[in-house]
Formats: sequence, C-alpha cells, structure tokens
Amino acid sequence: MSKGDASRSSEDRRKPAHAARWGPIIGTILLLVGIGLACGTILVRAHREYRAARAEYARMEDEVRRLRLETKRLMEEIQALKTDPEVIERIAREELHMVRPDEMVLSFPEASKR
Repeated sequence: MSKGDASRSSEDRRKPAHAARWGPIIGTILLLVGIGLACGTILVRAHREYRAARAEYARMEDEVRRLRLETKRLMEEIQALKTDPEVIERIAREELHMVRPDEMVLSFPEASKR
C-alpha cells in the first residue's frame, strides 16, 4: 500500500463520518419543513372556513332581522283585523266582495280585446 492509497482510504473513512453528522440535521430540517407546510395548509383551510362561517352568520343575522320585522308587521295586521272596523270592512270588500245592504253593485262586461 502506498502513501497515496493510505490517504485516500482515510478520506473515505472521513466522508461517512461527515455524512453521518449531517444526515440527522438534514433529516430534521426536512421534517420541520414538512410539518410547517402541513400546518400552513391546515391553517389556510381553517381560515377559509372561518371566513365562510362569518359570512353565513351575517346572512343569517340579516334574515332574522327581516323575519322579526315581518313578524311585527303581521302581528300589527292581526291586531288591526281584530279591532279596527275600517280594516275589517276593507278586507270584506276586497277579498270577500261584500257590500253594505244599502249599496248596489254594478257589473260591466269587459271590453273585448281587438
């Protein structure tokens, strides 16, 4: 074995020791990058779902507000139908086609369309 062969074999022995030292570090870095990417993906998806849920909540609040106003209007209409004689008469005339005993109803045939 010559001197050149001896130095080459010692270099060969150092490379695995050098690789053995950097292998776990690179593996740890890759593992941390992978975990970071997975967490980032999960956070982006969660944030998107959160924004969609907030928008749905706002739509539902608007719907509740609208329904409360409609309920209030209907309750007032019910109260008027129970107590206000003018409202009762208007509904009787418009929807039930009723007239007072002293009134006369005149019906006119519709003009034919030409």
